[in-house]
Amino acid sequence: MITTKATWIETLISQYAAETHTLERYRDTLDLKDPAAAEEAETVSGMLADMRYALTWMRRGRRPGSRRGAERTDVYRQREIYIKLSAQEITEAERLRLVDALLSLSDRERTCFLLHMAQGLTLQEISHKLGVSRASVQDYVSRAKCKIKQDFL
Repeated sequence: MITTKATWIETLISQYAAETHTLERYRDTLDLKDPAAAEEAETVSGMLADMRYALTWMRRGRRPGSRRGAERTDVYRQREIYIKLSAQEITEAERLRLVDALLSLSDRERTCFLLHMAQGLTLQEISHKLGVSRASVQDYVSRAKCKIKQDFL
């Protein structure tokens, strides 16, 4: 399932990139001296900007230009390690080891770990959501990472 989702996103990214190139070529063929063509070129440029924004979001896994919250705690860099791991073809044995590693976590550790690493929530957002302190969430996530590293990697 993880591989299928990653493959689906990669397919979507390649489709967006191909259509962006198609739109760029179309915009380049427009005669900007003609007022109707100039208006069309402006519309196409807006479409291209939107497509590039979406592509950046899909490639990075976060909203472009966002520099607050989780960015400060470097969650995205850490998350990329797990995404790269999940995007690779893994054997059934490796998948079972990963499931076992996740099942070895306590409920609170697993919840905090998945909210932080899979959903990309900040520690503060998780603490508000679960009604525990930020320090507790950080402790749960740290313990979960240690256990997973020990059990899986």
